[in-house]
Amino acid sequence: MKSILVFLICSIVLTSCVKKEKREATFYAEHKASFSALRHGDWTKNTWIRKPTNLKMIHESFKRFGYDKLENLIIKRENAFLIEGIYIKRNFKSVMDSLELTYNTPDLQSKYYTEFWERRKAEKNDAMVYAILKEFNALQGDTLQPISEREFVNDTLVNLLAIEFDNDNLNSEKAKKDFEVLKTYGFHQSAYNLLYERFEYSELELDRERLEQELTKTKAFQSPWLTDNQK
Repeated sequence: MKSILVFLICSIVLTSCVKKEKREATFYAEHKASFSALRHGDWTKNTWIRKPTNLKMIHESFKRFGYDKLENLIIKRENAFLIEGIYIKRNFKSVMDSLELTYNTPDLQSKYYTEFWERRKAEKNDAMVYAILKEFNALQGDTLQPISEREFVNDTLVNLLAIEFDNDNLNSEKAKKDFEVLKTYGFHQSAYNLLYERFEYSELELDRERLEQELTKTKAFQSPWLTDNQK
């Protein structure tokens, strides 16, 4: 009888704990920008990025922020590189140069480049991809900030890139500004992650509980742009 009572008490306590955890779970609203699918989706299956106007927007926004600050988006090795989970066993610079060189020059194309440009032509974005490649290759090694075509720049994307990648002089004031940008744009789950789930902000002095109260709660979790990098 005693053991049964102990079991029942433990069961009640554990059940209460589980219920308490569920009750305390809090999620926050997260705006879905036109380009949000690039963050968590499979780039090889993404149709949005294959539209010439969207390719142009991404390119001009990256230029505005600075391609040189985005080096860690591509993990390079001597004869291979990794981009968004896609592993390519070739030298990165060699691939970029060869893609530019082989556009509309069948006599110079190997099977790899022939198939690449055939896919781009089937998607009707080959001219835009070529123009971006040509400009991207010309920018490599250039210390001058390239001039973006302002009408194609997406300010939301540029600001999100600055929050994630421009952290050389991160301090509490910048952290507060980053929080305000995320909150203003509606990326509230991302703003929560800035407060509690990002190692680069973890040691900064912030009134986290007060700032958290400014965020809009929601019933379901939505994948944030600024992900948790502490787990």
